[in-house]
Formats: sequence, C-alpha cells, structure tokens
Amino acid sequence: MTAVTGLTDVLADDGWPYASSRPVAAGDPGRFHALFGRDSLITSLQLLPVRPDVARATLRALADKQGRVDDPGTLEAPGKIGHEFRDAPPESFAGWPPGPFGYYGTADATSWFVVLLAALDDPALTAQLRPNLQAAAGWLQRELDRGGGLVRHAGGELGGLTHQGWRDTIDPIADGNGGGTLRPDGTAPVPPLADADTQAVTVAALRALARLTGEDEWRERHNAMRALVTASFLPDIVLVDAAGPVPGAGSQLGWLLWADALEPDARAAAADRLAQQDILTGFGLRTLSSDSPVFTPEGYHRGTIWPFDSWLGWGGLRVAGRAEDAEKVRTGVLAAIDELGGFPELYGVALDGTLFRVPAANHVQAWTVGARSALAAGWDGRTV
Repeated sequence: MTAVTGLTDVLADDGWPYASSRPVAAGDPGRFHALFGRDSLITSLQLLPVRPDVARATLRALADKQGRVDDPGTLEAPGKIGHEFRDAPPESFAGWPPGPFGYYGTADATSWFVVLLAALDDPALTAQLRPNLQAAAGWLQRELDRGGGLVRHAGGELGGLTHQGWRDTIDPIADGNGGGTLRPDGTAPVPPLADADTQAVTVAALRALARLTGEDEWRERHNAMRALVTASFLPDIVLVDAAGPVPGAGSQLGWLLWADALEPDARAAAADRLAQQDILTGFGLRTLSSDSPVFTPEGYHRGTIWPFDSWLGWGGLRVAGRAEDAEKVRTGVLAAIDELGGFPELYGVALDGTLFRVPAANHVQAWTVGARSALAAGWDGRTV
C-alpha cells in the first residue's frame, strides 16, 4: 500500500479514517477522534488514487451504521448515512442519554456516500452494497420531494446541530469559535435550512446515481435540481432559510463549481466571485468573504481557511477554466500546511495576508492529510 504522510495518526484498525487524531501536542484539541460520515467519506475520496482500501473500509463501516428507522431525536432515518459515532455523547451534546452515541444530524453525508461509491468504481463492492445504495437513493428522493427540490435540514427533538451542512453548529450565535452561518445583521437563519454546499454535493450524487443505476429518473432529477440551484444560489448566497436567501459569498462557490451544480451561464459569474481577493488569499479560500459584516479571520466557518474546503474550490476553479486562480489555491494551501506544520484542521489569514494558527483547530485533521496528498498529486476527486 502507498504510504501517505500523516495517515497513520487518523486511521482506525478497520481501515477507515477518524475525523482527527487524538491530541498530539499541548494545546491540540484533538476532539474529533471518532467516525464522522462526511469527514471519512471526503478523506477517502481525496486518497482514492493511492489508497482505495480506505474508501472500501469507509463505505462498509458507514453502510453498517446506515439509518434503518425514523428517530426524531437522533435524526436517524431509513437510508440516511450518519454524522458521528462515539462510545458516549461529546461534551457539546449536554443532556443526551449516556451510552453509545449514534447521531444522524448531517444533511450531506448520504450524498457523499453515493459520490464515493461511484468514484471507487468497484463492481464487486457496488453489488455488495446495492441495498445500501438503494436505501440512500430512497432517502435522497424523499428529502428532495419534501424540500421542494432542495435538501433542507432542522434540529431534532433532543437538540444537537441546527446547521447540518459541513458548516455545522449547535447555535451560530452562541458558538464562540464562529461556527455556522449568520445573516449579515448577526441574527441566526431560521430553519429549515438549505445550504449551498449540501446542494452542490447532492447534484453530484444524483449524477452518480444515474451512472450507478442506469435509471433515467436520476438524470431528470439531476437536471431539475441543477436548474433550481442555479436560480437559488447566486454568487452571494450561502444558504436559503425559511425566510429566504441568506447572503454570504465564500468558499461555497467552490463546491458549486466542483460539483458542476450550476448551469453554464452561471458558472463564470461564480468563478469570478470566488477569485476575488476578499475570498481568494495567498493561502487558500476563505469560508466567508472578508467584506461580510459577520466576517472574522479566526471564525471557524466565518472567515478561516480549511485545506479540504480549498481542495474542492481548487477543483471547482479548474472546472471553470480558471487555471491560474486554481494554481494559486493549490500552492497557497500547500505552503500554509508546510509553514504551520502538521495537518491543521483550519487556519487564519489576517487582512494583511499574514498566516496564523487558530487555537480551536485540531493539529491533525484527516481531510487535511487527504488534501495535502491530493493537492500535491493534482487529484481533484472529480469522477462524475
């Protein structure tokens, strides 16, 4: 097997990646040493050309824990791929019942499961996981029908995450690290929420389902959703809530481009906006424009730079034909990882362009290990 620097720190005995390592140094939170659906699937996609065994292990592990019943507390649902699995609830989930923690509050892990299975292109495993694929497809179908063509999410009866795309948080106002999304006036969006990042990967999942099943229904759904996403997510819209569009240009534009989730006429406008200096820095793509009223350079999802997120944006800029801007992202992220050392979950770039560490960041994050490998190799993860 090909060696990938940093992978041993996050790889479980069964071969799938934890979201982060345990703490490796003083000050390292190391708080995501668990199986996370979204994180493990994206990391597996990043490593696919060199370590396809990681993808196989991840798909099997998450298929084993795929939702089977409707539970309004844990948000489990038939066919849904889970968010987080631990021996006990994390501290942030205060008041949850003790014992094994299986939480399904994720809007996009099911789509990433479908995308990774298609990208792996392993007929034997696809046949083995056919019931899981069909169940995942059923969940997506139900959610899109219920959401008027978009995947929308809200919190559960036990609390938990109110934002369930990758920019997740329990409460964006109370989140001291700047997690989640806020309206420009500092108020919280009103659920149900449809974030741009989740819609992007769902478009890619529908395209993958069309390829995996050969069924016209998925191509038709793909085309309809692509048109709706194009109409709903203009370059400055980060999500749509119960009251309407929420402004916030940032790295979500890279997801939309990476997934080919926009009609051709909208692609250039999205790429142009993503490449502006308030988002594209010398060290990667900001999660939120520095021109936003709620921007902060150390804000977890409201200003920092995540290597995995910029990896997707790099791929998206390539799709849009912006080779020079894409290369700036690629070399900038690699330079930041090398300068900071380790595999930081995220980092900040001040308004003067200075790179700095963010205390909340884990020191070894799996999808940073994957991003470094993929960026160095020129692999953008696009197969469908």
